[in-house]
Amino acid sequence: MAMDFNKKLVEMLGKMDEKVLQAKLNAALDMLKKGKTDDLAKKINKIDKNELLEKVKDFDESKIKDMNINLDEIKNKITEKDLQNLKSLVGEHGDEIIAKIKDIIK
Repeated sequence: MAMDFNKKLVEMLGKMDEKVLQAKLNAALDMLKKGKTDDLAKKINKIDKNELLEKVKDFDESKIKDMNINLDEIKNKITEKDLQNLKSLVGEHGDEIIAKIKDIIK
């Protein structure tokens, strides 16, 4: 009985994490679209660029599906201009990170 409860709890927390991640992605895309790059730059500057690069390199279609990220929604929202803005905000490793993102969303 405790195992069933633990399993359900893990499922619920996993779904909440997926929704939070999708919401964060959507918020970042909105910031790019609306030109609110100062806020986004502050958030990106807090991230270790080497760690970000490693995490992006680990992404593939199956991992993205496991995370319930809606690639079609992202493809429809993001433009080349958005990617170039993001690249300039990321700075170090920006070229590599954007190249991987383009590879993922094509």
